[in-house]
Amino acid sequence: MDNKEKKARFVDKLFDDNNFESIVVEDNNGKEIEFDQVAVVDYEGSYYAVLKPLTKLEGVEENEVLIFRIDEENDCLVYLEDEKVANNIMDILMNDNEEE
Repeated sequence: MDNKEKKARFVDKLFDDNNFESIVVEDNNGKEIEFDQVAVVDYEGSYYAVLKPLTKLEGVEENEVLIFRIDEENDCLVYLEDEKVANNIMDILMNDNEEE
């Protein structure tokens, strides 16, 4: 299996409602980081993955989540640094959870 096939399966895994396996992401240094998938949120024409690290990360609290924009074209995740967008995504997620 080549890298492109591996990445395509990775992004598809995020959209699979029946997937309960952890998500493994490779950082810029090649280190693998394992996450639990909390949700995928549609926000202003883009999809965002809300992920909880299972691997200890410096500067990230135990119950903290990280948000990534799902780049479907390149089959990868892009860390979301925009705090306003992150807050809006969390508001959507919290509202969805309250409705359920």
